[in-house]
Amino acid sequence: MIKIKLTNPSNMKCFGGLLVTHQMNILSDYSIELTNSDDYDYEFVDMDKFINKNIPIEDSIKYGIDNMSKKTGDYFLFHGGGATDILGGYEVLQESNAKFLFKKSLLSREDYKEKTVLNKWWFGKGSICDAGYDIPQETYDRIKLTGYTVCHNWPHMQNLQPIGEKDLDVCAVYMATHPPDDYNYGVETGQYYTKHRRGGWDELEKISDKYNIVAQKLPPDVTQNVMQRSKIGISPYGQCEVCYRDLEIIQWGGLLIKPDMSKVITEPDFYKPMETYIPVKPDWSDLNETIEKVLANYKDYQYIIDNSRTKLVEMFSYHNVGRYWYDFFANQSEVESE
Repeated sequence: MIKIKLTNPSNMKCFGGLLVTHQMNILSDYSIELTNSDDYDYEFVDMDKFINKNIPIEDSIKYGIDNMSKKTGDYFLFHGGGATDILGGYEVLQESNAKFLFKKSLLSREDYKEKTVLNKWWFGKGSICDAGYDIPQETYDRIKLTGYTVCHNWPHMQNLQPIGEKDLDVCAVYMATHPPDDYNYGVETGQYYTKHRRGGWDELEKISDKYNIVAQKLPPDVTQNVMQRSKIGISPYGQCEVCYRDLEIIQWGGLLIKPDMSKVITEPDFYKPMETYIPVKPDWSDLNETIEKVLANYKDYQYIIDNSRTKLVEMFSYHNVGRYWYDFFANQSEVESE
C-alpha cells in the first residue's frame, strides 16, 4: 500500500480528482491510501505552499524555494488550476528537491518556448509578466499530468442526462466578464478572460437574426434547461483551457463547439477533433461559418454527439484515476510491486 500525505486535504483546486476518488473508496482498490499521519511514502504539496500570485513573480519564486528547502522526504509539487501554464512552479521544481511537478494539463516542450502573458498561450503577449520556457528534456520528463481534470471535482459530471427536444440552435451560456481586481503577479487577468469570452458572443451576435441563439450568463437551473434544448453548445477558454461546461453540453446531448484544444495535453485524452467536439480558431474567426455548416447538415454530426457521450462515461471514470496513479507508482524504481 502506497501512503500519500496531502499538505492540504481540502484543496480541491489541486487535489480534487484524487480526493473524490478517495471519497468513493476507489483509491484503496489500487493499493493507494491517503493519510494524515507522518507515516507516509510521498507528500503531495499544494500550490499555496510554493506559489503566491499576490506578489511579483520573482518574490513568489523565492517564497516557494524557501518553503521547499524546509521539506524532507519525497515530495511532489501540485500546480493547481486546470491551465497549462507552469509559471512559478517550474522555477521551484528546478531549484528544490521536489521529484515531480504535477499539472492537470500540459503543452509540448516546443509550445512552452513561446513567451506569453503569464505563460498562458491564449492570453497573447505584452504584459509585465510574459513567460516562456526552453525546457530540457530531463526536466520536462519530471512534469507530469495528474490523471484528472477540473471536471473530476464533481462526480455528477459522469451522469448523462436525457436528450430533450432541440428547439434552440446555439447556446453560449457562460460568464463573460471576469472581476477586474483579479491580479496574478501584478497582471490584471480579467482583461484577457473577458476579451476571449466576449469575443464568442460578439461573433454570435452577427448571426442572431438567422438562428435561435441564447448567449448570456444564466442561473444554473435555466442554464441546464437551455443546454438540454440546444443543438450546439459553445464552451470557451477561461482562466484554463478545459472547462466543466465542455462536459455539461455533452451531458445534455448538445454538439460541443470549442476553441481548438490540439495544443493541450490532458489525461484523460478526451479532446479529439470531429470525434468528441468540433474545434474553431481561438479568435472565433471561423465560428459562424462552422455553425452554419453544422446546422445545415445537423444529422451528419450526430455521430460526434453519440461518441462524445460514450467517451465521457468511459474516460471520466474515477477508476481510471486510481489506475493512473497505480501505474505511476508501479513505474517508480523505489516502489516494489505488490
